[in-house]
Amino acid sequence: MLRKWKLIPMAVCCVLALGTAAASAATGSHAAALPSLKGTNRPALHIKGSPVRFGPKGIPVYESGNWSGYVALPKSGGSQTFTNVSAQYTVPSVNCNETGSSDAFAYHWIGLDGWNDSTVEQDGVADFCVGGDPEYDAWYEMYPAPFSVDFAVSPGDAITSSVTYNTSTKYYTLKLTDQTTGSSFSVAKQCGTAGTCDNSSAEVITEGYTSDPWIGTADFGEEFYNGAEATDGAGVLGSLIDGAWTTVESEAYGSTSDEPTTDPGQIYQGQTTSKSAFDVSWLRVD
Repeated sequence: MLRKWKLIPMAVCCVLALGTAAASAATGSHAAALPSLKGTNRPALHIKGSPVRFGPKGIPVYESGNWSGYVALPKSGGSQTFTNVSAQYTVPSVNCNETGSSDAFAYHWIGLDGWNDSTVEQDGVADFCVGGDPEYDAWYEMYPAPFSVDFAVSPGDAITSSVTYNTSTKYYTLKLTDQTTGSSFSVAKQCGTAGTCDNSSAEVITEGYTSDPWIGTADFGEEFYNGAEATDGAGVLGSLIDGAWTTVESEAYGSTSDEPTTDPGQIYQGQTTSKSAFDVSWLRVD
């Protein structure tokens, strides 16, 4: 593919420098087994690039070092903030044969912020390959505050999750439910770094990256997101491709291959205009 610019790996810069702190902060019944004990494994900020082309529906496509999915952004004349994002998805089965005894991971999540600012308020599920063995967890994070693992999940589990900002209390409510098992969490948190949460984007993302000793994105095959919707600061509820905001697509590129590692499919709007759906396909580790 002819591209207009080359993504320069940033060792995921300051975003990843705090990764080892996640080890001591991780919670949950099996936290001792978490790969966070071996290095960075936390969801991070989008590594910015420039749009390289326009996809279906005229949506600009960006190359990223770690994010694949769709993002709602403020548009001129509209609300400049978002107060809610939610979606339904599954826990994909990870194929650790691709990495052998090496370690890799993939995150599947929804959140506010992180595209153009330095915080992310997010929750989702994680696939890990650690020494060839798979592990699956539900988690939340108020980046750059510590990453928290809440409970184990299994491949095929149906997940619903949301992040909601209360403009009166200034708290974020992060909710995730495993509809298959009934396990869930709902936590209220303030901004990870006071005064820096802009609520300037709403996103549904699959994420992976390389950071020693992690060799890249674990092979999750394909992830399906359904019922994805957002609410802006004016109270408009819509799909990720609603006319009240701008929609962008993010495609993750490997720092070694300089080729796509994960790739979002076309986004669709359902019969209910406030819902949207798309898939993300795994292509390579890095």
